[in-house]
Amino acid sequence: MPHYLKLLICFILIQQISYSQTTEINLFDGKSLDGWVIENNGQFSVENGLLKLNKGTGWLRSKETFKNFTLYLKFRFLEKEANSGIFVRTAATSTTLETGWPNNGYQVQCKDIITGEAPLGGMIPYGAPPFTHQTDLDALAKAYNPTKQWNVFEITCVNEDLTVILNDIKITDASSILLPSGHIGIQGELGALEFEKIYVKLLP
Repeated sequence: MPHYLKLLICFILIQQISYSQTTEINLFDGKSLDGWVIENNGQFSVENGLLKLNKGTGWLRSKETFKNFTLYLKFRFLEKEANSGIFVRTAATSTTLETGWPNNGYQVQCKDIITGEAPLGGMIPYGAPPFTHQTDLDALAKAYNPTKQWNVFEITCVNEDLTVILNDIKITDASSILLPSGHIGIQGELGALEFEKIYVKLLP
């Protein structure tokens, strides 16, 4: 093999190793809310290695913004029909309403309910441009773990497409996600939840 090809292959391998080492970002260290901003008096705290949402409104916003990524969250509902939401590609701005939620972004529903028009894993617009989405309720019923049991979201945004996987089963597809980047956030909507792991894998 020519020497220049060997050098090229080595360069590519080094780049791939470097890329793989920098694409995963831990958003919750289990000790603090470093890397987050509490917006509008949201009731968020850290206790015994868990991020706790103690009802209330407002929201928790990542300091960083993200474009193409997979977001992993391990969460559980502490009471029946506990309500929250996961914001992605969301602006830092909020409404002037008492709830103080974002006014320009997308929400993945995080409510302990698997039926109706806004079930767990479904999509809700928060001032973002119109988009299309569909949630498979049969798949959701298979994937769902009941109140007080742990669930895992994998939310992937790539260009204008978004998918939601719950406990290794795909439940939601969305398209025409036009906002190119934004913050990740957790909504306070009067529900009590706990989060154990939150991290992002950056995608090209």
